[in-house]
Amino acid sequence: MVLESTRQFGKNQYLFHCFLSINDPRVGGRCTYSLLSILVIVLCGLICGCNGWKAMEVFAKSRKRWLSQFIDLSEGVPSHQTLGRVFSLIEPLEFERCIREWVEAISLLFVDDVIAIDGKTSRGSSHQRGNKKASHLLNAFSPRLSATLGSIATPDKSNEIKGIPILLKALNIKDKIITIDAMGTQKGIANLIRLKQAHYVLALKKNHEQLHKRVDSLFAKADELNYKAMVYQQSESRNYDHSRIEERTYTLLPAMYLPGYRQQWKDLSVYIRVESIRHLPTGNIERATRYYITSLPYKKHQTIQQAIRQHWQIENGLHYKLDVGMNEDQCPIYRGYADRNLSIMRKIVLKLLEDDQSSQKGIALKRLKAALSTKYLRKVIGF
Repeated sequence: MVLESTRQFGKNQYLFHCFLSINDPRVGGRCTYSLLSILVIVLCGLICGCNGWKAMEVFAKSRKRWLSQFIDLSEGVPSHQTLGRVFSLIEPLEFERCIREWVEAISLLFVDDVIAIDGKTSRGSSHQRGNKKASHLLNAFSPRLSATLGSIATPDKSNEIKGIPILLKALNIKDKIITIDAMGTQKGIANLIRLKQAHYVLALKKNHEQLHKRVDSLFAKADELNYKAMVYQQSESRNYDHSRIEERTYTLLPAMYLPGYRQQWKDLSVYIRVESIRHLPTGNIERATRYYITSLPYKKHQTIQQAIRQHWQIENGLHYKLDVGMNEDQCPIYRGYADRNLSIMRKIVLKLLEDDQSSQKGIALKRLKAALSTKYLRKVIGF
């Protein structure tokens, strides 16, 4: 039996509707297991702490009766070789479309919501004997929704510049704020963001040496003049995190003070300096100064500051949890497209686990709880 509908899948039925829309790469009529059955096994296995194909096979065998309520396992459970082979064949663009459609269906992005873009390398996916580089995925992440909105593979971090426009074109970013680290601070990318009716907040580092030097000098001169007769905004914030205290001072100057760059960077509006002082538990103090450029209007100074703060949530809210909670960085799966597809499935699982508010435990403990309790597993998935 190959499932033709998703009626038995409850509140997350749209996710399984998206699964059904994924093109099966195998030869029709020769498949013992439906693609949906394999996807459901991998999804449930990942939720329950299985990080590899063999563990997923063991999980499916131990939960065969329970899984049979939702998928056809009359021919038994697919082997770990079958799970790995099928995932190596699925076209990643199909999976990427799937996660985009699902998140768009279950979540609502608001005007001025931040979409943070950054890349992540899964070091365990490299394979010397097969001459395969580690998988590097560029992710678009919503800090407010704690959800990945889209992903695209690039050969490595240095190729993110080529991947960012492709990812932006695939997303609906109208009225959103796109934040990108210095690698993506490119005139063409800024222009594309504005053409798609979104705003940008881009980190400015020494890869744009002349602009960085001019902005640094501008703020130094403003400090020297004590901002007399200047238009500016300044505010401070103080955060406590893991026995560390971090103080930040945000200073904003309108782009009119360096007008020559407004023709080069589409709708450039504000230069931003962020000075941070971090007090470590050891008693040491770390100081850092960072610069940004944005197309957001000067009057939205609070929105600009929030966007800068929220950008770092792609590291803490996505990349860190994928590595620590889901062991992505150590996963040795590398054949075909399997590493990319499994990374996308992990992000689906992470969203499902994050959305469960019945347990305040971390991701790793939620996975353990799901492995021990089918009742909890069912709740997470929404069956």
